[in-house]
Amino acid sequence: MKTITKLFAVLVSSIVLVGNAVAGEMTVTGSAKASYVIGGNDANAGKGIGVANELTVSASGEMDNGFTWNYAVDLDDANNVNDDSQLTIGTPYGTIGFFTSEGGLSTETTNIVGALGAGSDYADLSGATVDREGLDVSSYANIQYHTPADLLPFGLQAKLGYAPNIAQTGAGASYKAEGAANTAASGRSVEMLQLTAAPYEGLTIAGDVARTTGQEAGTSKTHDEAVSANLGAKYTNGRVTIGYFEGGYQDATTTSESVIYEKEGYSIQFDATDELSVSFSNDEIDQGTRTDVANGSTAGTKAHLVSEVDSIQIAYTMGGMTLGLAKVEESGIDFGTRSDDKTVISVAVSF
Repeated sequence: MKTITKLFAVLVSSIVLVGNAVAGEMTVTGSAKASYVIGGNDANAGKGIGVANELTVSASGEMDNGFTWNYAVDLDDANNVNDDSQLTIGTPYGTIGFFTSEGGLSTETTNIVGALGAGSDYADLSGATVDREGLDVSSYANIQYHTPADLLPFGLQAKLGYAPNIAQTGAGASYKAEGAANTAASGRSVEMLQLTAAPYEGLTIAGDVARTTGQEAGTSKTHDEAVSANLGAKYTNGRVTIGYFEGGYQDATTTSESVIYEKEGYSIQFDATDELSVSFSNDEIDQGTRTDVANGSTAGTKAHLVSEVDSIQIAYTMGGMTLGLAKVEESGIDFGTRSDDKTVISVAVSF
């Protein structure tokens, strides 16, 4: 990580010394989305209408040395907090970026296809099941370096991310923001690497690894620091696209035991016409909890709980408008006994 930090410093220094920013252009983009949700069984039964709040203000320009810069801030929170912002600087040697609640490097959903997006996006992840995502530097204020897209063979590209303080989530952080003091009980920082490749026409491969660092010795967290990884691929042949991924995540917040999540997902999408798409996806996560060996016992115990999401989606696009229908079935919500099924009817207009 010291080498990465030095590389960041060199890139920033070169930009400051040899280039001046040229006034750029500002644009506003986003989407207007509305949905009608018909709830299923258990506590989630009910109906609801919602309108999304998604707006991006961005600006870009070029320096007199040929370097480029891009800035963007999202207005997508219910309270209109500018929690998603980024500033990236492009150079012949790669891209360096600063992100708050942005710049996600997890490839879990990258390898899943869906006519309306990943099926898990429609799932009830309000509680423990959210741990399916594992570590991602976008959960914190972070800095990244991306290799040039055309530097390595087979379309291979690497992205390195570093969040120096996991006590700073990044939400609403502005210039000169100072993160909260970190107790280091579950780590001080997050290091992450993403690798993507396109070795064959129609085939893309994406994977990531991440870990927390700096966990303080002698704290109540007696097991290993958090680690996570994902690996998968997506292949398109004509009008059919299939995707598959596997992943794992070791928790770092549980005391006296180890909690490991093992993830697996697959999907298939058929584009019947240029306007009509149909997809199916399955997303499963296994929570394995291993307890300590009790006094007088020769082995510990391990319990398994499974949460699963199935999604069928249909999307029809007319110009800039997309009409959607998604049927989602869940079991083992929050690794418990609850199940649910819901139907989501949506309309989206991009601008």
